[in-house]
Amino acid sequence: MGIDAWIGRLPKVELHVHLEGSLRPATLLSLARRHGVDLAGDVEALYRFEDFGDFARLFLAGLNVLRGVEDFADATVALAGELAAQNVRYAEVTTTPVQHHRRGVVLEEYADGLDEGRRRARDEHGVEIGWICDISRESEVPDSHLTVDFLLGRTAPGGVVGLGLGGVEEGFPPEPFASSFAKAKAAGLAALPHAGETVGPESIWGALRSLKADRIGHGIRCLDDPALVAHLAERRIPLEVAPTSNVALKLAKSPGSHVLGELVRAGLVVTLNTDDPAYFRTTLNDELRMAHDLHGFTRRALLDAQVTALEASYAPAATKAAVRRELDDVAL
Repeated sequence: MGIDAWIGRLPKVELHVHLEGSLRPATLLSLARRHGVDLAGDVEALYRFEDFGDFARLFLAGLNVLRGVEDFADATVALAGELAAQNVRYAEVTTTPVQHHRRGVVLEEYADGLDEGRRRARDEHGVEIGWICDISRESEVPDSHLTVDFLLGRTAPGGVVGLGLGGVEEGFPPEPFASSFAKAKAAGLAALPHAGETVGPESIWGALRSLKADRIGHGIRCLDDPALVAHLAERRIPLEVAPTSNVALKLAKSPGSHVLGELVRAGLVVTLNTDDPAYFRTTLNDELRMAHDLHGFTRRALLDAQVTALEASYAPAATKAAVRRELDDVAL
């Protein structure tokens, strides 16, 4: 069997994909028409950017089509259909409540939309979703606890597995958000912040020490600090690596020059992810093929990466057991 067919049939787990970054042009157009949103005739313009700051502005502009229950449900189902086509069995999908709340979206409707979308993802596509609701660094006052209080309240969506921290990393260190993460962890949620994407090792150290991070979103800048690499490797703290995202945002010069292989050779726990697949025009299959072609991942290494992602996930025990049985049956 050729490598493309083999990758396509491999059962998969994804840990770092943003719902708001998964809106392919067809979904965006459909939602825009529903609300009479004028996209100025150039949908592709929303998918062009030069750097992280430019991308963040475009990302926020694309949120305008997500307004009510039906929109969030349809966006979730569209993502689930795409995941199912790649044989993704379980995904932890990040979404940002405060960004929607500040636009006037009623959080009860947001939660209802996520619940409906998660149900339909399972029923229509066989994809199990766990939610990571993240704090937007630049949008939430640290001691306001807006996101974590929403997650711990009666209107929270079902299936939330962790609290994240996203948005613009530069100028917004993790330490001020420590109390939100302490509150979340006390309630049984995992700490799943982005760190070490556009800022160096100090961001990752801050996430580990102040937020008690269970995984690190991106984390590629850990290589700038050998002591941090040793700490991550010893503690077996997983990194959610998204190579195409890093290239698109000019954090790596090219797919071949990405530090993916270096991270693995350093003994770190590495998972492969898409981040914002619509904006970066990638799929999880694409990420695995790139790892194979450019970074020496054998079929065994690709299979092991899925086992690693499954073990690093917060999937229900029954889901973990079912996916593990599928992975155990994969022929190399």
